[in-house]
Amino acid sequence: MSADKNTKNLARKLGILRVMNQNDESIQSESQIFSHLIVLDFEATCWKKKDNFNFQSEIIEFSAALLNTKSGLIEDTFQQYVFPLENAHLSEFCINFTGITQKQVDDGVPLWTCLSLFNVWLKQITEKRNIDFSSYQQFSEQFAFVTWTDWDLGVCLEKECRRKHIVKSEVFNCWIDLKKTYKNFYRRKPSGLNGALRDVGLSFQGQEHCGLDDAKNTGFLAWKMISDGCVLEITASVANKK
Repeated sequence: MSADKNTKNLARKLGILRVMNQNDESIQSESQIFSHLIVLDFEATCWKKKDNFNFQSEIIEFSAALLNTKSGLIEDTFQQYVFPLENAHLSEFCINFTGITQKQVDDGVPLWTCLSLFNVWLKQITEKRNIDFSSYQQFSEQFAFVTWTDWDLGVCLEKECRRKHIVKSEVFNCWIDLKKTYKNFYRRKPSGLNGALRDVGLSFQGQEHCGLDDAKNTGFLAWKMISDGCVLEITASVANKK
């Protein structure tokens, strides 16, 4: 292998941005399958291990950030606090961990209402930009969902909707797991979202475990990966998780 290739491989492993020329980022973005990514992040009820009496987690914050894969800009956001019906009172651990207050969830809406509000937002942003979503089997999508791990869509939302007999939209059935994509692209295991950002020279902006801030920062990381030459593809579906 040539010295030039060795240098490029090392740069890729270290997460260093490759500066080919002034148009490098536009070249990388043009190779993307999706013109937009909707980064989702949910916060849910939680407890200390010793206090967790086999309680089921419920979503208490549903947040999303719309990333343009050509410009790297966060073009729109969605944030909704959700009232947990099964365990309405937040644990002290949950409040300290997420920063979400009891009043915020008390003033929130049930999950099925939140999903309806999100669908309204989704319709608005897709119609405004003339983008759409098709089935998992077809790769003509113009937007896709992105999460950090499979937990948000593959576990949290899926299980809660089944448990509460909520019919969710099929668009939630496939997504890009950015943690998995990060590991495969950079050939290293990330130490959480914050650690992954640090490893590529970025700093977390905002408050960790705030769903909206987590979604935005996952979007920043996705853009960094795109700039480094990563083509983001669907990695998981609900069908594959069953």
